[in-house]
Amino acid sequence: MKKACVIVAGAWGTALAVILLDNGYRPVLWDRNPEAVRAINEENRCLKLPGVSIPKEFTATNDWREALSGASMVVSAAPSTAVSQLSASMAHSVPEDALFVSATKGFDPETLRRPTQIWLDANPSLSDRLVALSGPNFAVEIANRLPAATTVASASTVAALGAQTAFMTPYLRVYTSEDVAGVELGGALKNIIAIACGMVEGMGLGYNAQAAIISRGIAELTRLGVALGAYPLTFAGLSGVGDLVLTSTGHLSRNRQAGIAVGKGEPIRSFIERTGYTVEGLTTVRSAVTLAGRLGISMPISEIVYRVLYEDLPVRQALSAVMSRQKRSEREF
Repeated sequence: MKKACVIVAGAWGTALAVILLDNGYRPVLWDRNPEAVRAINEENRCLKLPGVSIPKEFTATNDWREALSGASMVVSAAPSTAVSQLSASMAHSVPEDALFVSATKGFDPETLRRPTQIWLDANPSLSDRLVALSGPNFAVEIANRLPAATTVASASTVAALGAQTAFMTPYLRVYTSEDVAGVELGGALKNIIAIACGMVEGMGLGYNAQAAIISRGIAELTRLGVALGAYPLTFAGLSGVGDLVLTSTGHLSRNRQAGIAVGKGEPIRSFIERTGYTVEGLTTVRSAVTLAGRLGISMPISEIVYRVLYEDLPVRQALSAVMSRQKRSEREF
C-alpha cells in the first residue's frame, strides 16, 4: 500500500486522509501537538472533528521525518500562518518522487506569498510535482463521505492528473486546472467575503444584502486575482464562486460565524478566544488589502472588513460607507 504523508492532523488534513485511504493509500498524519497524535493513534478520533470516527488504519506522529519517509504523496493542510515555518524545515525532506499537494487557503502574513509559492521557494525541485487543491469543501462533510467537488491545479499536467486520480472517489469529483494562482486566490480571498456576509446576517439585514455582498465580492476578488496573474474565469468555478457561496452561507463556515458574532457586537478577538477557531479571513484580509493597495485595485468590501476587524469601525457605520460609494456601472468589473 502506498504511503501518504499529511502535514497537520486538523479537520481538513484528516478529511483528506480519509479520501486517500479510500483510494488505496496508507495515511500517516504529522502534527506537533502530542494530544492530536495520541487521539488518532489511541482513540481513532480527530480533536478538530468531534463526533467523527477516524479509520483505524490511520497513524499519526510528531516526527515529521518519519511521516515524510517513503511517502509517494505529501499533502500540506497546515494553516496559512504556519506554512513558511513548516516548509523551511520539511521541504527538502520531501521524497524526490512524491507528488506534493498544498491544500492550504490563505497567504503568508509577512511575505504575502501563496502557499505553493512558499513551498516552491523552499524547495525548487517541487516545481513539476506541485499541486494546489481548493474548492467548496467543509472538512466534516468530506470526512463523512458526503458528495462534493473540488479543483486541483498545477503547472504540470502530469501532476494535476496524478492528484485528480488520487482524490477522485464516488463521493468527491475532482476537476483539473492549470491556473494555480486563481485556484489558490479564490480559496483564500472568499474568506473575507464570508466574514462580510456574516456581519450582514449578524445585524439582521436580510438575504438581499447578503446576495449583494456575494455578487460584488466575487467582482473584487476577480479584480485582485487578475492583477496577480490569475485567469478571470477561474473565479466562476469551484474554487471561486463555489467556495465563496459555501463559505458565505453554510452554517459550518467559521469565517461566516465570526462575521455573525462581529455583526452582533462581539469583538473578533473575543470570538476567537471563546471558540478556539482558526479564522483564516482575519489574516487574509490584511494581506488582501495590502496587495490591493500596492496594485491600485479597488476592493471596497475587503477594505471595510479590514477597518471593522483592525480599526474598530462600527459595523453599521461600515455598511453606510459601502452603500454611499460613488455610482458606477456593474460592468466596471
